[in-house]
Amino acid sequence: MHRLYLWPAQTFSYFLDQKINAMPLRNPIALLGLLSIIPLIIIYLIRPRPKEIRFSATQFLREGEAERSAVLSRLINDPLFWVQLLMLCSLSIASAGPFTSEEAMAESHLVVVLDGSASMQASLPPLQLIDPYLDQYQRVSIVLAGSLPQTALLEGSPAEARNALRLQKPRAVCADLSSGMALAGSLLAGEGGHILVVSDFISWIGDDPQATRKILEADGRVSIVFADSYRGGDNLALVQGWDVPGPGYDNHTALVRNFGPAREVPITIRGPGGVTSQSVPMASGADYYLTFTAYPGVNEISLDVEDAIDWDNKAYVYVPDLAKKRVLYQGKAGPALAALRSLPNVDVETSGQLSDFDLVVVAANASLDGQLNRYIDGGRVIFIASGLESPEFLPVRVTGQAPGPASLWVRSAGFTKGLHFDEIGLFRFPQAAARKGSTTLVEANGLPILSYWHLGKGIVIYSGLEMDSDFYLRPEYPIFWYQMVSWITGVPDIEESNRKTGELIHLGETVLVETPSTSLSASSLLLDEVGVYRFQGKAVAANMYDPSESSLQRDGGVDAGRFVGGSRETIVEKDLSNWIIALALLAILLELAVMRWRREA
Repeated sequence: MHRLYLWPAQTFSYFLDQKINAMPLRNPIALLGLLSIIPLIIIYLIRPRPKEIRFSATQFLREGEAERSAVLSRLINDPLFWVQLLMLCSLSIASAGPFTSEEAMAESHLVVVLDGSASMQASLPPLQLIDPYLDQYQRVSIVLAGSLPQTALLEGSPAEARNALRLQKPRAVCADLSSGMALAGSLLAGEGGHILVVSDFISWIGDDPQATRKILEADGRVSIVFADSYRGGDNLALVQGWDVPGPGYDNHTALVRNFGPAREVPITIRGPGGVTSQSVPMASGADYYLTFTAYPGVNEISLDVEDAIDWDNKAYVYVPDLAKKRVLYQGKAGPALAALRSLPNVDVETSGQLSDFDLVVVAANASLDGQLNRYIDGGRVIFIASGLESPEFLPVRVTGQAPGPASLWVRSAGFTKGLHFDEIGLFRFPQAAARKGSTTLVEANGLPILSYWHLGKGIVIYSGLEMDSDFYLRPEYPIFWYQMVSWITGVPDIEESNRKTGELIHLGETVLVETPSTSLSASSLLLDEVGVYRFQGKAVAANMYDPSESSLQRDGGVDAGRFVGGSRETIVEKDLSNWIIALALLAILLELAVMRWRREA
């Protein structure tokens, strides 16, 4: 027979390897609590010695016979030591979180994907379609499918699901049903389950929900049912809008479309210019173009009818302050002066005191005196490079001239959005280096050609695009000046101030936003209501303008599908901590009983 001898450390390591492999732990480091056994042993070793009793030196001596020490004997025979040892071990192991893993059937889980688009205002009540399914499942999750999918409830009870569904309202957006279904599939990953998609299936953005269903059902662990809430209805809607800015106002045209029967349509326009009303006869399927003058501030168009959808009966036009800006042009007359004079919101002069102007444009042969340096600290300056001048207030340092041709690359769009710089012929341009703190918008062969920076409370724009180029011959040249002047003088772009619902605006930081219905703090703003949003001293009007969502018409029906059973086995973890904690409590009760028996407590 062979015997295996192990040192104590080897024995402990061997024990941990065998037991931990058989019983996985969620927090293995908690086993360090077993070190508390050492102080327990020390306490028992240093307990007061037995009382000394005198006896004869030879009375109890036995030759050749060794006995255990009294302390060690007391340690081994004291039941209180073993009870406390059991309690410490139990608490340490329970803290480590032991559990077992085994295959079992997953609990039933239903994920409801609810269409949150505007057309759902005219549909059957979603809870009416969902309620018959809820009590068949132990867990219910809810995904709201809008322009961005959101989880409204995660693994709640049927009662919690009903309460959550009552709170969900359609928004003034078109829904991305496929993204909502993909999110639902991720909630069922690993265990499988059922997905119930509730929608009128009139329109959607993103992928086709039928194609997404085939992909999600491919492995047999998920099955999907389409619950059709379509009811149709008659609707009248504002489906599009156009803006043509004028000097101090905006010419706005709105398109009204009748998706219902012939009717008389009363229309009201409210705004800073007053209130006007009219009644327009419209045939079934007819369009009507409504044109009016919108003045700075909020202008509202209202179709005074009751129909299937409320969101598309109103539209808002926000016109920023378009009052004329006074611009001082210094230097030799050129294409830039002609472009400035063509702008509707600019009053250009070539002489005067700098402090009387909103913007100073410095061109060739302009005087670069100290008065300009003082103005820059709180003013606005556009510098058109024509030679080797490189004043210290520029966001670049001009060191020479570079020969063309040059390839222009937009590094940061800024106020140059929508312009085609790659089509500009640049034959000669300033060789410049960006200063620290400047922002480069456009580069020419890797060198800054259009950039800006802030000096105190002022802004300076540097443009090297006009030294020797054909930019001024292009139809985009006046647009470039319009956008640049509006940006530097703080005039918001009217297109940026009027958006469609469903758009996401990144605010850059968490700010307080006043929405059409409430106030909230956000760093990204989803426009899901029709109305005016205000934040950071700005205003943005959001309108639905979605004819496919407003029409309430669709081609054909919907293949509902059915829920089918599948392989839904999963790995289930059974926590053993409660049993071990119960053992520790038993040890505590036993300790109290021993101490009472000894009359120590």
